[in-house]
Amino acid sequence: MQPGRPLSAVEEFVARTGTPVVLGATVHGPLDIDALARAVRRLSDWHPVLTYRITRQGHRHRLSPAPHQPPPRLRQTTPHEPFDAPFAPGDPLLHAGLTRQPDGTHRLVLAIHHAISDGVSALSLTSLLWQTYTALVTGAPEPTPPPDLAPHPATDDLLAHRHPPLKVAAWLTGQALDLAVHRSARLPGHRPGPSPEPGAHLHTTELTTAQAHRLYRTARQHNTTSTALLSAIILLAARTQLPSHRPRRLSLGVTIGLRPCLTPPIPAHRLLTATSFVPVATEVGTNDAPTELASRIDRQLATARDTAHAERQAVALRYLLHAPTPIPFTMMLTNMATHRFRPTLPPGTRLTATFGYAPPPGPVPAVFITRVHHTLALHLATPRAWFDARQAASLAQALSHQLVTAVDDPQASP
Repeated sequence: MQPGRPLSAVEEFVARTGTPVVLGATVHGPLDIDALARAVRRLSDWHPVLTYRITRQGHRHRLSPAPHQPPPRLRQTTPHEPFDAPFAPGDPLLHAGLTRQPDGTHRLVLAIHHAISDGVSALSLTSLLWQTYTALVTGAPEPTPPPDLAPHPATDDLLAHRHPPLKVAAWLTGQALDLAVHRSARLPGHRPGPSPEPGAHLHTTELTTAQAHRLYRTARQHNTTSTALLSAIILLAARTQLPSHRPRRLSLGVTIGLRPCLTPPIPAHRLLTATSFVPVATEVGTNDAPTELASRIDRQLATARDTAHAERQAVALRYLLHAPTPIPFTMMLTNMATHRFRPTLPPGTRLTATFGYAPPPGPVPAVFITRVHHTLALHLATPRAWFDARQAASLAQALSHQLVTAVDDPQASP
């Protein structure tokens, strides 16, 4: 077993909140629970880091081997048991829960510590689980673990040599000045009480295959990207939750994958957190068309890409560990649809109601986009600590309305 290491700055931020990456689905058809339990245990053969623990060491956290601790196991859970609670120091880094539902189906949920995984590698891990399960129940060969099994070095540590400290400090000063001058509106929250539940209210809007194709086609016809168009839809939904009819400045934190930035690129199956955020901010009116907003957003995303904003943001976190770091966005977006989820299932078994998200660590709702086969789903995670169920449902309804409007008539005003 490889020795442990201190967490990088990006990993440390996540470890302090214990945020999980949560993936789940409803399983229809026959399910061999013993084989599924074996498949869960097999995951640590591919990813020995799942047998490690994150422990506190002074004011920081450390990824440490735990050879005497059991590997991840499948737990039988109840329908009302929460599955997005934060990880505590010393917890197993993967929680797998299976719930038998009243209609005879099962709900399988994986929660992976965000300090060792991002959405892409979590999806890859889930695909591996189903591939292994299918091999066990059908007698097919099991997946062969890759030769390099050591925990991967942190992405922000690998990128740090590209960005000298003085340049990062100057960049941070410019970012702080910009945030002070151009403040974005926040969605009004309502804290449920002194001890709110952890996790998030989850609402999912699924597109049909035809609707997903229309969304991609609309983006191409207007010389923009699907990410920019979806960003516009999210900001228009957020605008409906704010008072007054005048345009308001809103901002979106868009997740950017850092795996392609490394040489060689980090493959999707490697468990680590390899993402950063770039901000997009614009005035949003109640009558703006989504394609017009998308064009503005796309230009900002292109500028951020050309200036390596996501890399700088990741590297800069090491200078912010001991400073208050409020989330400066109205909402956040993570587009996991770049990695299509195609599980290998045995005959007679199918998955529905798939979902993926990470509970936001502050008063900022987040949208996570997944792609299963040829369709899309938007998962709105509204943090319970800052918004009550009524507010979460209102925002979810607005998002669904804006999405349908954009797909059916992208030129129309909301």
